[in-house]
Amino acid sequence: MSGIANAALVAVLAGPTVLLIARHTVTIAIRLRPIAVTAISAMAGLMVGVVLALPPEHAILLLPLAVLGCAAAVVDAHEGRLPDVLTWPLLVVTLLAGIVTAKGSGAVGATVLSVLAGGCVAVVMKAAVSTAFGWGDAKLVPTLAVVLVRHDAIVAGIVSMSVLVAVTAFIVGIRAADRSALVPYGPAMVVGTVGAAAL
Repeated sequence: MSGIANAALVAVLAGPTVLLIARHTVTIAIRLRPIAVTAISAMAGLMVGVVLALPPEHAILLLPLAVLGCAAAVVDAHEGRLPDVLTWPLLVVTLLAGIVTAKGSGAVGATVLSVLAGGCVAVVMKAAVSTAFGWGDAKLVPTLAVVLVRHDAIVAGIVSMSVLVAVTAFIVGIRAADRSALVPYGPAMVVGTVGAAAL
């Protein structure tokens, strides 16, 4: 079987896997309409397929975000929180993947520093916009920093995430009865990072 066929097969299985992971980490039962299940499965599968089509050193670093990050994003969209049970293991696995795939001590140092810098940025963002930016979002930032630094995609990632958060806010604003509706940042952060890093 060719590499593309393998990637397609794994991508088809990834969507339902992401939903299963999300369903096991929610506190409120997820009741999705069939069209939502299809859309989430297709998006998760597409992200995993794109990641698996990359060179192995890039795929290894991005795959945890494409799977665990997508599951966390589903929970965030449903409950307005990014669960610790997904964000902490995601950070550890991504950091280890970053260190293992690093070529030279400079890349290892950059990987470790990106976690620290991402953590500092997250704390500043949480302090600056505490009502909009939650601790779950803050816990996700160091993971995204590792991915974006290692793929030399910091600017593209920030722009992608910002645009997707704005689109999310617009959609939530249209659907909400009042302006106090919660805007989940997780989906935009995960999709924006994977998209920027995969380009």
